[in-house]
Amino acid sequence: MRWAALLAVLLLALFSIGVALLFGVPSGSRATSASAPAASPTCSVKPACAAGEVAVFRMSSTANAHAGTAGGSSYGNVVCCGGVHNLSNSCSAVYDSAVTLSGADNAHVAADGSYAAQACLSVPYGVADCTYGTTCGTDYQCLATVSGDSNAHVADCDGAGDYATKVCCYVEDDNDNDGLLDPPDPDDDNDLFDDSVEAYVATDPWDACPDVVGAHDAWPLDINMDTVITVVGDVLNYSGRIGATGGPPPSANWWQRLDLNMDNVITVVGDVLKFSGNIGRSCT
Repeated sequence: MRWAALLAVLLLALFSIGVALLFGVPSGSRATSASAPAASPTCSVKPACAAGEVAVFRMSSTANAHAGTAGGSSYGNVVCCGGVHNLSNSCSAVYDSAVTLSGADNAHVAADGSYAAQACLSVPYGVADCTYGTTCGTDYQCLATVSGDSNAHVADCDGAGDYATKVCCYVEDDNDNDGLLDPPDPDDDNDLFDDSVEAYVATDPWDACPDVVGAHDAWPLDINMDTVITVVGDVLNYSGRIGATGGPPPSANWWQRLDLNMDNVITVVGDVLKFSGNIGRSCT
């Protein structure tokens, strides 16, 4: 009986794929939903950066302070930024210098770029821009305030003891290097499934292929995580689950991972047909 059920699902899937190809259902057609609004880094001065944050530079105090580079100073006040995918403090790829410093430690800063040591924010692809002014523009975050264009002291941005000139940076990633920033890019890894769909089926929205075979669930069509789309490894997961619903209460054979169109029911047309034209495809 088990093999009969598997064979029935296989034949149904192959028939449905054949119908799709015959009538022009696009292969790899995208599953979509609304994307998140635009974001920018969040920055603050604290004793240590949290997980997911990067250290931009260090300060001897939160007001009227000298500065040091993130790796060359032991000052206990750190300018930390986070909230942007692939954010780094390297001065490479797509980057801009927040401030330049006269040395790695016990340094003055310059907003005019006149010193050799740089404190940077960067991403592999996307946009990075730092500027200075009395206010920070839309999407720009205040990292610190400075007493002048060069030979300057620094302070934080908390409104107490701040200097008039703010160091403002905007950084946003373009994870898949497709020219659309993340966000508003709805599909940050270009696997033809929107980020909201990947959140629903619990796959990695930043990676279109498993980094670890069998353990990293990245591509919504690659259900067994082996980097290749196959009938046996992927499509046959729908065996015995066609018609299952998410409830409430959910069906006994419900598996949300298979609900690729997020309609709370597993169907051939809504879910299995997304494999049309993809059997045999692989990723790297």
